[in-house]
Amino acid sequence: MWFMALENVKRRKGQSMLTVLITALTVLTFVLAFSVLTTLQEGLELSDARLGADIIVLPNKSNADAFQTIFTAEPVNIYMSEELTEQISQVEGVGRLTSQFFTQSLDESCCSLGGASRLVGYDQETDFILKPWLDEQNIERLQDDQIIIGGDVPAFLGNQASVLGEVFTVVGSLYPTGSGMDETIFMNLDVARKLAKDSPYLQTLWSKESPDHLISAILIKVDEGYLATEVATQINELDLTVEAVATSEIVSSMRSQMNIIGQLVLGLWLAVFLVASLALIGRFSALARERKKEIGLMRAIGVQRADVFKLIVLEAWIMAGAGGVLGSILGVLGVQTVLTSLRSSLDLAMGQWSLGSALLSGGLGIAVALGLGFLASVYPAWQSSRLDPQVAMTRGELD
Repeated sequence: MWFMALENVKRRKGQSMLTVLITALTVLTFVLAFSVLTTLQEGLELSDARLGADIIVLPNKSNADAFQTIFTAEPVNIYMSEELTEQISQVEGVGRLTSQFFTQSLDESCCSLGGASRLVGYDQETDFILKPWLDEQNIERLQDDQIIIGGDVPAFLGNQASVLGEVFTVVGSLYPTGSGMDETIFMNLDVARKLAKDSPYLQTLWSKESPDHLISAILIKVDEGYLATEVATQINELDLTVEAVATSEIVSSMRSQMNIIGQLVLGLWLAVFLVASLALIGRFSALARERKKEIGLMRAIGVQRADVFKLIVLEAWIMAGAGGVLGSILGVLGVQTVLTSLRSSLDLAMGQWSLGSALLSGGLGIAVALGLGFLASVYPAWQSSRLDPQVAMTRGELD
């Protein structure tokens, strides 16, 4: 039966190719939409689980916001006095508190680590963001000539890296978080300040105040029993020219936006699926009418109705399967390009696009194609199987 179905498909090359292309385009849009949305959703889940901080505090009048700081690795030169940490630590509900210092952007001319775009100094004495990873790697302290790279910074041969003219030893790569941490280089706070102070590109920032006692962000872990939103409100009411934002609010806002985008994309794809289904139903119905005499001959020589039904469905599956494989391959190959474009133009959390993700999306794409093939062929196959042999042979026309 499979051999006969395959030969029938080969015999009608033009019609078969058109069916394959319709299916491939439908599957291509599905794989792209599914892969991108699931990668973005994974990024949100990773960020929510691994950010570590309940509240982020930034200078109030800065050119960045908490959302940008968390979900992107865009380097922003925002600073405030480190003396603010003492006042904020007195707020009821503030448990642990640590500071970070952001310095200039990185590119291939000043950094041998391609892919990194933000340099961050962190306070080892108070840090609780990187500490879980350091504990896993049995690293007690980061030396002044050592750095840690984010999960998306490409690996390279050897463990020496040049950053802003200084040579550092890379002690490891962080696990993916779906946040800006993935494209960031981390080093000791004072070392980052020194690099910023010596950088010719940032000299205008230090005309009034040296970076020696400045910080860019304060990350807070609230005590058990306190709501991060309420603690953030208390900090904002201190009138310290800072802005405190609960990370849960940021993630929740991002998730709401993603849900809306997901619903729109799903609606558009369902419309594409419906149009493709109608187009294929029309094609298979026309094909069944053209083959009335052929089907009549088959029935006359003893082929059962169930076998006729199976034959037409198998032909549809062969064409749909070919379209599914083609569409899935093209879709999987295009996902990274779409993600890169989104990352460069929008502030979005992103998960990891991996081989496992590609196989899952491709497999689902083929399943969608087979489902589309069955849906489009089941009615024409049923009609053909119900044909009376004599009527089919006298009124039908053999291809």
